[in-house]
Amino acid sequence: MFEIYLSNSALKALKNFDRRIVDKTKKALLILKNSPLPIKEYDIKKVEGADDIYRMRISRYRIVYRIDWGKKEINIIKIEKRNEKTYRL
Repeated sequence: MFEIYLSNSALKALKNFDRRIVDKTKKALLILKNSPLPIKEYDIKKVEGADDIYRMRISRYRIVYRIDWGKKEINIIKIEKRNEKTYRL
């Protein structure tokens, strides 16, 4: 089981989202906690040009996260609506 840590920007984004999106995001994070790569369920793909950084799709929103396999940690970098800046780190 992995520990999940949210960045300040991810926490701020969750506070501003619609309740429905927040509920879907929480459900997705609980699934990530048990399995960091549930590829089929949430269309998870590796972000190009970055090591151990993945994105999870929740309708029009994306969760960008880093997996630390050694420490068994998942760091949520950002959660935002998909646009041209979503994958810029």
